[in-house]
Amino acid sequence: MEREPRGRPEDSDMEAIQSREYMTGLLRRRSVVALCCCVLTLALAFYGITAGVNRTITVLGVNGFVSFTYYTMLANTLAALSAAFVLPFAVEGIRRRRFTLPGWVAAAHYVAAVSITIMLVFVLAFMSWAVPENAFGNDNIVTHVFCPALILISFFQMENGYIYSLKDRLLGIVPFLVYGIVYSIEVWLIGEANGGWLDIYQIKAHMPPALAIPVLLLIGFCVSTGIAAVSNRLTKKRTEKTFRYWSSDADPVEIRIEAYGLGRMAGLSSGRNGVTIPVDLLRALEGRCGLEPEALARPYLKGLVNGLGEKAGENRRRSPSPRR
Repeated sequence: MEREPRGRPEDSDMEAIQSREYMTGLLRRRSVVALCCCVLTLALAFYGITAGVNRTITVLGVNGFVSFTYYTMLANTLAALSAAFVLPFAVEGIRRRRFTLPGWVAAAHYVAAVSITIMLVFVLAFMSWAVPENAFGNDNIVTHVFCPALILISFFQMENGYIYSLKDRLLGIVPFLVYGIVYSIEVWLIGEANGGWLDIYQIKAHMPPALAIPVLLLIGFCVSTGIAAVSNRLTKKRTEKTFRYWSSDADPVEIRIEAYGLGRMAGLSSGRNGVTIPVDLLRALEGRCGLEPEALARPYLKGLVNGLGEKAGENRRRSPSPRR
C-alpha cells in the first residue's frame, strides 16, 4: 500500500524548518534553564545554611556547627553541592549550545531534591503540629517551606533527559537513612540526659522506635518514588515534544535528510569552539524510526560541517577587507 502524501511541499519544508529550529534552540535552552536552576538552588541553600548557623549561635549560644545536627541543614547542604556539580555543565552547555549531565551528576541532583523534600514532608507532618513556631517561625518558613519548594521547581524544570530507576529511588533515601540511624542512636539509645541529641522533630513523643523507623523509611521511599515518577513523566513528554515533527513511519531517507538539516542548522548557530553532537537525541530518533545505531551521525556531521563552512564564509564576507 502506498503511503499518502504528507501535504504540500511547502508545508513539509516549513515543518522541517520548525523541527530544526526547535531542536537547535532546545540545545541552548536546556543550558540556560540549568544555569538559572543552579543559581537559584545555591542562593536558597546558602541562605538556609547561613540562617541556621546564625540562629544556633545567637539563640542557643553554642557553636554554629551544632546546627548541622538538624536534618534541615544537611538537606540544604546536599542541595548546594548538587547545584555546584551541575553548574559547570550548564556553563559549558551555554557555550556549546548543548546541555548534558553525566549519570552520577543527575543522580546526585535527584538525591538532593529527595532529601530536601523529605524535610518538607516531615516539617508539615510532625513539627507543624508539635512545635509550629519552630516549623514556620522567623525565617524557618523560608528554609523549611519556600526553599525546598523552589528547589523542587528548579529540579523539574531542568531537562536532563535522565530516567530515574528503582535503584535511583533507593539511592535517593540513603542520606535520610543514614541520618535516621544516627538520630535514632542519639535520641533513643543515648538520650538527651546522657549527652545525646534533643528530639528536635518530636518523633519520640508520638511513636515507639519499632514503629517509627519503618514508617519513616516508608514515607521517605514514597517521596523518592513520587519525585522520580514526576521527573520521568516530564522527561518523556519533553522527548515526545522534541520529536513531534517526525512520525514513526517516516521514510529512512527522509529522516537522514532531516538529520542533515539539523546538523547544518546547528553548524550555522554554533560558536567557534562550541561544536558538539547530540548523541542522545540522535539515538532516540533512530530508535523511534527503527534505524540502525549511529545511522544518523554521518548525515548530521556532514550537515554540521557544511553549516560551519557556510558560517565561516559569511563571516569572511562581512569582515572588512585589509587595505593594501
